[in-house]
Amino acid sequence: MEQWAHRFFELSTELFAVLGSQGRILEANPAWNVTVGWSPTELRLEGYRGFIHPEDLAQVDSRLESLTRRMGTTRFSCRWRCRDGTWAWLVWSVACSAVGGPLYCTVRRLESPPALEPGPTTAEPGGPLPPWAMSDSLPLGLYVVEVRTGAVLYANRRFCQLWGIESLESAIRKGQVTHEDVLGHCLRAGEAASVLRLVPATEADTPPPLHADEAQLTNGRTLRRLSTPMGASGDESRYRLFAFEDVTERKRTEEALHRSEESFRKLIETAPEVIFVHRDQRFVYVNPTLLRALRYEHASELIGRSIWTIVHPDDLDMVRQRVHAVVARGELAPLREIRYLRRDGTWFDAESAGLPVDFDGVGAVVVMARDITERKRMQAQLLQSDRMVLAGTLAAGVGHEINNPLTYVMANLESALDAMHRLGGELGRTLPDGGALAPSWSMTLKDTVELLKEAHEGATRVRNIVRDLKYISRQDEERRELLDVRESLEFSLKLASSELRPRAQVIKKYEDVPLVHADASRLGQVFLNLVVNAAQAIPEGDPTNQHVTLWVRPGPHGGVAVDVSDSGSGMPPSVLARIFDPFFTTKAVGSGTGLGLSICHGIMRGLGGDITVRSEPGHGTTFTVLLPPAPADAAPREVPVLPPPSSERAGRMLVIDDEPAVGRSLARIIGKRHQVTVVSSGEEALAKLDSGAAFDAIFCDLMMPGITGMDVYERVREREPGLSLRFIFITGGSYTARARQFLERIPNPRIEKPFDAQMIQQLVGEVLAVGVDGEVSGLE
Repeated sequence: MEQWAHRFFELSTELFAVLGSQGRILEANPAWNVTVGWSPTELRLEGYRGFIHPEDLAQVDSRLESLTRRMGTTRFSCRWRCRDGTWAWLVWSVACSAVGGPLYCTVRRLESPPALEPGPTTAEPGGPLPPWAMSDSLPLGLYVVEVRTGAVLYANRRFCQLWGIESLESAIRKGQVTHEDVLGHCLRAGEAASVLRLVPATEADTPPPLHADEAQLTNGRTLRRLSTPMGASGDESRYRLFAFEDVTERKRTEEALHRSEESFRKLIETAPEVIFVHRDQRFVYVNPTLLRALRYEHASELIGRSIWTIVHPDDLDMVRQRVHAVVARGELAPLREIRYLRRDGTWFDAESAGLPVDFDGVGAVVVMARDITERKRMQAQLLQSDRMVLAGTLAAGVGHEINNPLTYVMANLESALDAMHRLGGELGRTLPDGGALAPSWSMTLKDTVELLKEAHEGATRVRNIVRDLKYISRQDEERRELLDVRESLEFSLKLASSELRPRAQVIKKYEDVPLVHADASRLGQVFLNLVVNAAQAIPEGDPTNQHVTLWVRPGPHGGVAVDVSDSGSGMPPSVLARIFDPFFTTKAVGSGTGLGLSICHGIMRGLGGDITVRSEPGHGTTFTVLLPPAPADAAPREVPVLPPPSSERAGRMLVIDDEPAVGRSLARIIGKRHQVTVVSSGEEALAKLDSGAAFDAIFCDLMMPGITGMDVYERVREREPGLSLRFIFITGGSYTARARQFLERIPNPRIEKPFDAQMIQQLVGEVLAVGVDGEVSGLE
């Protein structure tokens, strides 16, 4: 039943209303909108007192208040303000079913209104309550004037308060005040002469309809004014009704809200983050940052479109789940990496979050995202750098560990070869040539020598590989020196040989060029990358007909130019334009990071040079490295020039190395003519030196557990500075920061593992020669 009653209430063409206390309209059906132009919501917000004609309000209030006290029904008619400013006569039938309860009203519009019966303007002693007393509690200031005579018929207390004429209130109620009197007093409160003008001068012959505007008073208050003619049939403009409402605080609130909205919009429009709002999975707002990120020109290109058009296909399922969680459950979608598609089909990475909001009064989802492409590039570069540091550290550690056993392997092989040669000589002198054993021992000896030579050759190749690893292991600060670019190229070729061999022949065109001032490690990294790229541009399987060309030639302005060319398929202009961009690669996924050429470009710029590229599809590619000339004050690479060894005097040598086999092999290289003492720790070395033993030279391993070679040197230098000059340091190629600084500070010579026997003999000869000049005692 309730459902049918509600449906009847909503669909009826008759006017229905339910009134409550204090003039409230609790319910009204849609027929009011058709009859008087006001929607039920608007009626409920204002209450019936805002719509009833001021002259009829006292009668209506009296009827309704009386009805709520006794229950029953009543019937009356009144004038009702329509939306277009006119007045409509309504006949009310009102029923009350409970004391103090709501009033149920049936309302009908009269087509021929009754004549206006003017009532008294003042109250007789003991008479009924005057009409203005009924409206003194209203928040609106009401003012009624007879246009032709200027007589003030009605003004409530709120009107007098708003215009500051409380002193006239009593006289107004006695009918003793004219409109001119009011204007005279109101002028001190604002532009009342204009605001309270009865008939605008430009429309004196035509009464104006309902007029609404605002007036700013000199005291800073703002009044909202409603002005309309009123009267009886045939004389509709006899009276003028003014209604005023103080909207100062509302205006201030609205202005503050407007400023806040403008500030917030400006914040959103200028924010560096991507911000967009969607409803029903379609865009309803996008900020300029999103347009720039997606490479659109105007917001209209996205508004109304599906949000799925900007999501990477691989992320669609995940984004759909996030949107569903926000819309269906009102949950916050936390930060998550999402790939957004640009207009041209490319995409970028962003951290994105979403949350439910009311947008234009309707539920929606706002998404905020930050482009993290640059951050991911930096992370990848740091990762690549960490990998290179790790590779360098690993190379240094491996080289050091290999050098120790390689040192005595090579030394022992050299000693074995020397012993085999001596054995062959001894056997040749002691055994007759025609003896039965001669062919047998001769062939065996020869085979053994060949085996030892092959082993020594293999060990030498291992030594060279370990020395090449130093280029990779130098990941410390840049160290520039004068160097020949051809040496760096040769190093790169050796490391890239496994890539080159199945693909192409190497053609070298090395011209005479000046030295350059550069970091050998970084320059070697550039050449290695270019050579590997050149090799990988050529498919495997036909090395005879393919080539990689290295051309070293004088460059512009006295510098050096190096061309690395390949006979591969070349590159189109679109690839060529981005070849040095970070993360750009044409290799398959997992085959390259796209950082190599970008890093090379940065290295060359750091060295003061440049790297360029030219290529055509089908005609191969050429990278050109340009290096500036070395500055005039660049220090040349220090290459020690050792004197020829002295063969006249034997000396005393101390060998300190924590690897006993290394110490013994070094002692064999030094030779049996010299008295060599071998110790395996820094503690033993200090004990030996403290015992008073004299040594012409001290071969000391730099890095040892416990007391290091550096510690031994420092203690000897404090006690006997002259002896510290005879230290020759042994290094395995792996340095701590302290060791690197130590070697840069001291003038002493150093030898690297595995040992070069000729260099050691030269150092021994130099030490003994100094000893003769400096009168150092030797062995008799």
